[in-house]
Amino acid sequence: MREELIEEMRADAESLLPPQYLDCVRHIDQPFFTPVYDFCSPRLALGRVALVGDAASTPRPHMGFGVAKAGAEAQALADALSNYDDIDRALAAYNSVRQPLSERIVSHGRKLGTQLGVGIETEEDRRFAKLLQSPNGILDWIAVPNFLDCRPY
Repeated sequence: MREELIEEMRADAESLLPPQYLDCVRHIDQPFFTPVYDFCSPRLALGRVALVGDAASTPRPHMGFGVAKAGAEAQALADALSNYDDIDRALAAYNSVRQPLSERIVSHGRKLGTQLGVGIETEEDRRFAKLLQSPNGILDWIAVPNFLDCRPY
């Protein structure tokens, strides 16, 4: 990386990052960047095309949800296709079940990102970020076996 980019990164880190991460940045001799993206398609079925796995939605990698989500979508698509004689109706049923769930998974990943202290814009974000720093918050929102059954934010 160019030296001026490293200097800019360190300056931004001083004003943006919480102390734990700032300490790491201060002690990294050769920094590197790994962008993290998430995405949720507004539709998982269009015409006779169905999206599953990362093509349907890509939650942030810290969710650890990719393989399970892809498998569940493949199963949901197979179920829909076996339950309807009409492919268009089957794909519509698949979309109506999986697309909102994909949005919730991606949204949850974004919310979990607030524990890093980045992307906090509202008082609700601040409260949630603080909650995620507590043992109960970690158990309720991060380590929970099935966050989809948890109470809404």
